[in-house]
Amino acid sequence: MMSFFAMWVCAAEVPDLIGNWTVSWSGYDAGVGYSNATQNPAFFVAIKDQEGRIFSGDLIYRHRNGTAAVDELAGVIGLDNKSLYIAEVTGGYSFGSILSRDEIELIYLEDGKGMSVAIDELSRMKA
Repeated sequence: MMSFFAMWVCAAEVPDLIGNWTVSWSGYDAGVGYSNATQNPAFFVAIKDQEGRIFSGDLIYRHRNGTAAVDELAGVIGLDNKSLYIAEVTGGYSFGSILSRDEIELIYLEDGKGMSVAIDELSRMKA
């Protein structure tokens, strides 16, 4: 029985995250207060590369002043093939779950003077 369970765990397929994802979010920023996607709707994630459970890509968004920004990210899919752990090149971390093939929920945390927290809901864009 144990060998059957071990084979099943090893055989689980790693989700393919490559693609473009739209992001709906709500959060809180130090010195700014609460905000959400309706106040800054231009936010996307592009997962460009994936090798096994490790992936990389970009965050594409607009700052409050309207200037465009692209920040690199890298992440890992947990052994359960549902948990996500992401680091951003400019600082901050996201922890979350793959809800379905086309849906992800992330919790973003950034500490320090520019403290920020957010709940991000990602939806894969259809080709």
